[in-house]
Amino acid sequence: MSYNWNVYKVFKSGKRAKTPFCVIECESKAKAKEKFLDEHLSGKDSKLCKYIWSFVRSDLSQEREYEKNLEKELEGITRKNNFLGRLAIKAGALPNNIMAGLLFTEETNWQWQWAACEPGSMKFLKALSPSFKSAIKAEEWLTTQLKKSG
Repeated sequence: MSYNWNVYKVFKSGKRAKTPFCVIECESKAKAKEKFLDEHLSGKDSKLCKYIWSFVRSDLSQEREYEKNLEKELEGITRKNNFLGRLAIKAGALPNNIMAGLLFTEETNWQWQWAACEPGSMKFLKALSPSFKSAIKAEEWLTTQLKKSG
């Protein structure tokens, strides 16, 4: 059975190009690579030889792996920000323009604490969580709170 293989250029950063360089029809990935090498990289001075190439069957998902992870990560960050925002609203008496962050300052008695801060200076305004001896414990607390809130 023959498949269409999308050939993507992989950059030095390890990220794959968004659009395929070309499409090759072959039975297997190995044959597609061989055919691609013969057709496009056979020139001695071909600039294309210096790139790494990725082959993805055209009937399968073309989504890049780091994009999948990025979406999950952004979703997690949004959930954290929304939760910390709700804590800030409950705390009250704060200006409209604030941000939340994990601080380790004199105002938190040199302990880790989620707090409402001024955006530009990260100046402590109000505590949003208990104090923790480590940043890891503070992250675990936030994760637990997020699971509890659903």
